[in-house]
Amino acid sequence: MIETEAELEGRMLAREDRLCFRCHASLACFNTCCQGKRLPLLPYDVLRLRRATGLRSPELLAAHAELELEPASGWPALRIRLGPDGRCPFVREAGCAVYEHRPTCCRIYPLARAVRPGATPGSPPEERFHALAPEGCLGLREPRELSVRELVEEQGLAPFHAANNRLLRLVLHPARPRPLALDERQLHATILSLYNLDLFREAVLAPGFAERFGLPAARLEAAGASDEALLELGLAWLEAELFPAR
Repeated sequence: MIETEAELEGRMLAREDRLCFRCHASLACFNTCCQGKRLPLLPYDVLRLRRATGLRSPELLAAHAELELEPASGWPALRIRLGPDGRCPFVREAGCAVYEHRPTCCRIYPLARAVRPGATPGSPPEERFHALAPEGCLGLREPRELSVRELVEEQGLAPFHAANNRLLRLVLHPARPRPLALDERQLHATILSLYNLDLFREAVLAPGFAERFGLPAARLEAAGASDEALLELGLAWLEAELFPAR
């Protein structure tokens, strides 16, 4: 999560600003952007990668994710574990093997999106985009021009941004100490409810969980049937666990 101005780079763009970009297999740099990079995984990214790989979340996390603490915020975060050659484990000669479910950082390239809470409670978050200029990216020299809005739509980012906006309310919670310092139990709860959805579902559906946390039957049923509803429940549950109302 980007929290400080120092973490941002590149030209600032609004949704209707335009840029030139097209990535395709004929470019000499094709697939090189999938090597030697820090590739963050947000909770909705992990949800989608489960669908792409057919792996349960414990196996997916063990095989393809690494845990780190965000230096500015103290939040635990995940990134893709690169192979011995420094390449993303999902990239193949022909391109991305999980393309339909690829993470946010891959979809939004060559942009970065920064968000902050809206000016008033309940208002949409404020967003801004930054155009990256990675050295060696030939896609930026392609003649195709499109707006930021068109790129967001083309890359199917809407559900990713919606889920990440919900995460923003947790990450930038007004009761959060800065930097955040989680104890072992809180760290386990964070990974469980945001990333390890298969185990979290088992916990949610276990006898006594709903009664203990006051969950209505309809919400419990929805979380049992839908990964998206389960992640939404995980965010709400974790918020109550880390920042209980006083």
